[in-house]
Amino acid sequence: MEINNKQYCNVCMIESNSDTKTVYIKAVCLGEEVHICTSCIPHVIHGSGEVVKTNSEVESNINS
Repeated sequence: MEINNKQYCNVCMIESNSDTKTVYIKAVCLGEEVHICTSCIPHVIHGSGEVVKTNSEVESNINS
């Protein structure tokens, strides 16, 4: 998901910052646009969409 021009992975919740070269892919899960970092892509491809958190789940986790 994206909040204030910062991306968060909807699987591992890593956030984008200027210190790391994390690459995010935009995808759609249950009709909702999500961001998935390239490290988590194999979990989604070889596993299932069950590992993808909704944007509201990510938002509540980063705000707590």
